[in-house]
Amino acid sequence: MPLNYSKWDNLELSDDSDIEEHPNVDKKSMIRWKQRDIHEKREARKLQIAKYKSELELNSVLRPRIQSIIKGLSEKGLDHYRSVQRRVKEQPSDEKPNTGSPNQPTYDQMIAQLLSDVYRESAFIVDGAQLTKDGVVLDKEGKIINGTSEHKVPSWAEERDVPEQKKRGLEIALEERLGWHIKELDKRDGVVKVELEKEEKEQAKKITSEGIHDGWSHSTVNKAKPSPLDDKPKIPKKKETTETIEVLNPKSAESSSTKLAEEDDEEEDFGPLTPSARAFANIPLGAFEKSFAFIQKDSSVLTEATHDSLLAEAFDAERRGDKELCKRCVHQSLLINYCRQLGRDGVGLFFQKMITRNPKSIEMFLQDFNQTHHRIVQRTAEMIAEEAAAGEREQIQLVAEDPSMEIGFNLPDGPPPEDLRLEGEGTEEMDIEQVKAFLQRKWDIYQGFNENFRNALKTEKLDEVNKLLGKMKVAEAEEVVELLQEGGMLSFSERGVRDMTSGQAQ
Repeated sequence: MPLNYSKWDNLELSDDSDIEEHPNVDKKSMIRWKQRDIHEKREARKLQIAKYKSELELNSVLRPRIQSIIKGLSEKGLDHYRSVQRRVKEQPSDEKPNTGSPNQPTYDQMIAQLLSDVYRESAFIVDGAQLTKDGVVLDKEGKIINGTSEHKVPSWAEERDVPEQKKRGLEIALEERLGWHIKELDKRDGVVKVELEKEEKEQAKKITSEGIHDGWSHSTVNKAKPSPLDDKPKIPKKKETTETIEVLNPKSAESSSTKLAEEDDEEEDFGPLTPSARAFANIPLGAFEKSFAFIQKDSSVLTEATHDSLLAEAFDAERRGDKELCKRCVHQSLLINYCRQLGRDGVGLFFQKMITRNPKSIEMFLQDFNQTHHRIVQRTAEMIAEEAAAGEREQIQLVAEDPSMEIGFNLPDGPPPEDLRLEGEGTEEMDIEQVKAFLQRKWDIYQGFNENFRNALKTEKLDEVNKLLGKMKVAEAEEVVELLQEGGMLSFSERGVRDMTSGQAQ
């Protein structure tokens, strides 16, 4: 078979022989300038592509929100529009595009600005302002309506009860202006997609070192890694139920209930949460935009093992008294189950309904969440009561070997300062960088403890710390004690402190 060498025509190399020299500039300088020009253009194209993609992603978030406001305005009138304005102003969400800019406005700030501008324009339209062919609103003098002092919202529109003779006209104008902004978003998306395609084609014309890889370094062909969504949760064939509740995803509810039923009969030893799963569990309740963005970037959490580990972590968190973590684990485990049941094609639609706060979808999800969370709380209380009735379970406690000694706690106030200084006898031979590293590790360990345990440590009372250690599983408590010793947070580190096991393992 003849080999095709034409692809090498697209290699973008800095060949010294291709440089056209200038009589007043040495060749080495010309080569450096040419190389710099190539790299600068390449980086500029990368930034432009990233900018286009970021704009498309932003519009995909704003569009359904605006559409939701239009729908609410059409069904409930002006009161709905004003209620949305109050919410985004008084209770704004901190969610915003991931641009890395310190001054990046949040989604709610952008929506609030849009609603304010649209309300002003619509009020002027009711008072006789004109619209151009391009949809721009002009006052009677032909000036564009903006937020300056001469274009303040008319006084009648700021009243709590808008006059009836103007209210309906204002609602129509608001709906039309929001619809115009949707069309402008669609139009802008079309332009951006064309420009993005053009830039990506231009980028693909040249083969750079970034795109070079070994294609024949292995003698085998690896199969494509299956998607976590291909591994469907197992649905039991038989299941007794005494009450039927309509939920957003019946199969998901069955799977979650089945897992909880299995906990009643047998305690399974689920694996610990992976770093990705723990990060997913830390997403706040109801932050569906963040959960969707996380899944889009890291779909490894969409596995049955992650779902099971989240439920197991929910039980452990409830036992420790960490109520918020318990709720978050239940919330995120349900999201995983819905995604796995709906498959790839249904995930986007599901999150779109949740992000736009579809009333029926939200109600059904909360119903499922409350049912699952209540079952975990109830079952945890039952398990604790059973253990108490059967006798003390195995637990780890901090006890001093010498009765005359007391155990204290040496807690960090924060990370080590940049201008750390070592003073006192014996500090001359200390390596300040090693000391900084130890202090930083100590702070990281302390911050890694959950809030309840940190609060117990702050009391500096051994009984309070032992009380929480006693609620933990033995392996977890042992790990916590080891971390306390590693961070030097116990007042002494020699063999004056040991782990005492009281009672018999159940």
